[in-house]
Amino acid sequence: MGDGKFIYGFVSTNKQQSLDLMGIDRGEVSIFPCRDVAAVVSDLPFTQFDSLPRETLILNLTVYQAVIERVMKDHHIIPVKFGTMIAGEEELKMVLGNGYDQIDKNLRQMEGKIELNVAAVWSDFETVFKEIGEEEAISKIKEDAVSTAPDQVLEIKIMVGKLVKESLDKRKEECASHILNVLKREAEDHRHHAMMDDSMITNTAFLINQEEHTGFEKKVEELDSHYKDKINFRIVGPLPPYSFCTFEITKVKFAELDRAREMLGLSKEFAPVEIRDTYWALIKKFHPDKFPDDPEAQKRFEGITRSYQMLIDYCREGPCSFKETDAREWLNVRAVDSGQ
Repeated sequence: MGDGKFIYGFVSTNKQQSLDLMGIDRGEVSIFPCRDVAAVVSDLPFTQFDSLPRETLILNLTVYQAVIERVMKDHHIIPVKFGTMIAGEEELKMVLGNGYDQIDKNLRQMEGKIELNVAAVWSDFETVFKEIGEEEAISKIKEDAVSTAPDQVLEIKIMVGKLVKESLDKRKEECASHILNVLKREAEDHRHHAMMDDSMITNTAFLINQEEHTGFEKKVEELDSHYKDKINFRIVGPLPPYSFCTFEITKVKFAELDRAREMLGLSKEFAPVEIRDTYWALIKKFHPDKFPDDPEAQKRFEGITRSYQMLIDYCREGPCSFKETDAREWLNVRAVDSGQ
């Protein structure tokens, strides 16, 4: 494995400095600037993170998050997707140079904003189930089941199960809607995260102005009082805007770009508008619905879409060169809404 640099995130500063922090594999964390934006990095032998054992991956992810959240105390930081590595200082300069406008824009947009994650769970899930089981419609079905023929018992159990789930979903939806309506008034934006289990009512990230942190937490405390002992609330944060803006850095080989160009039938020189026009013409012509008996139709359609996305990213700034020497230098730096 060759030497590389692991990128944690981007900050606004023009000062290069070493931080008193140990990163992944105990590499020293430093800040490397380009004009007035900088990357937070540490040295690390090139690593394929998706091939690491689960325990090692979790440990590295924990270190990654700890570094970002420690840097956050002194700098506003936007994370870079976990596992992002580049080939040393020269490539790092390319990342900051190529991505400067995008990085600067998003740092300004997220300046002074933090993420707070709010989870709400039933305090006593068994009691909730018991209350639902005592609802009039469900109780009546249970009572009638006593005199039901044995061969119909399973059908009744299925019916009761469906009614219980419907009632539980309704309760969760009503509570989640109320919680969201209260908290979103205090936030710039929000993103729903996956539920961990049936006892969880909501799991939501909120983007708020840093100075409104205390006011937001008071609203959560008011909700806690409103629901008394029925719902437990947990706040995680303040965090960087993981759920609202994370940077991705991609590097594509010339051969892959050239194959994408050929798949769309483009010449050696073209502009973004030509890519879009050609793409729309091709997806209309080769949509899988037009070739129901062709087993390769879906694969061809997906290949056209992948080629389009690669080329539109490559030519984002205008007319692009397909000289191999130019394409070899291409690094795409883009902000993604990781909560979507």
